[in-house]
Amino acid sequence: MSSENWPLRQDPESPVIISRSLVEDPSNLAFVVLDDDWFISDGNEFSEDMDLNRDAFGSLPLREAVDLIPEIAALAELPTGMAADWDPERRAWLLSSVADSDDDEEDLLVRAARLAAWTHPGSPLEEVQVSAELAEISTDPASPARAVRQVVREADGTWLFVGFQVPENEDFEVEALEMEHAVTLYPDVALVLSAAPGQVYDRASADAPWELVEG
Repeated sequence: MSSENWPLRQDPESPVIISRSLVEDPSNLAFVVLDDDWFISDGNEFSEDMDLNRDAFGSLPLREAVDLIPEIAALAELPTGMAADWDPERRAWLLSSVADSDDDEEDLLVRAARLAAWTHPGSPLEEVQVSAELAEISTDPASPARAVRQVVREADGTWLFVGFQVPENEDFEVEALEMEHAVTLYPDVALVLSAAPGQVYDRASADAPWELVEG
């Protein structure tokens, strides 16, 4: 893949950790995690046994990993600290915020840095409910663009972001993301994060201004 067409923001020569089985058969792809580096897995996770880890995982330049598994290119907007499970039938990535690690001291430092860098109301660590399609990234170029149509601040202060693909007044599935990840994926919602409990903001299209419709 030429540098002119490089889809990701990370350096193409940066190292990634990858399951060795994927080098032989990329169809074993199960999930990726983006932290300090990319972690691309066939479903196995790190164990406490370093010998097992060396047997199960290797390293490749990110460029080679994308050549091997081009579906990764769809994750160009994936925020750091998120995971994406691969759904081979739907050819889509299912996003989630990564849970804390086993290193309590490191987790505290990471949280402190995230809180210090946050410039919006509330906390970047706060849980947000999003309609299911907002937590997915399709690899189909014909799939509709994802955008938030409605931002709801429930009476108890919790948040709900609803996408344009959800019909109005119909039940829908939701997924949980951390606020920082939701805002990074959908930066337009930052404009209404000062909403008070009980307020609802809506807009007619992805490029229309937000309107207060309730509260």
